Amino acid sequence: MQTFREKFTLFLTAVAYLLFHSSLDPAAENIIIGIITGTALQVLTTAPYAIGFTWILVIIIRFLHDDKRPAWDRIARIFFTIGILFAFYLALYERNERALKEQELQEKTPAVSSQSLKETSKETSQETPTKPERKTIQ
Repeated sequence: MQTFREKFTLFLTAVAYLLFHSSLDPAAENIIIGIITGTALQVLTTAPYAIGFTWILVIIIRFLHDDKRPAWDRIARIFFTIGILFAFYLALYERNERALKEQELQEKTPAVSSQSLKETSKETSQETPTKPERKTIQ
């Protein structure tokens, strides 16, 4: 890693890694603390998988290139790329899980329209007359 371009692209990959992992912790009181803790939680969740897959890929690269280990910046790029993929799929999973919970809540609570609210308020405000008895023909 000698040129400015290599350094800059490594920096951009690291920023993209953090951007894909950015998340908000709903339990935090302060928004800044919530972003920091949510992002740290997401990084700690996906990091073991990214490290493991990076290790496997480095072993495959070493096997294909006669036991020559890639440079540290190449290993970091592989780690960031795999981490971005894991963060993306984790975010999709969490969003789907949140949508399913909201759908279950909507199914449990009956939907009340504004029209039905108006009708019930009219019924309670007016006295309801007694219904006349029906006569049956025999």
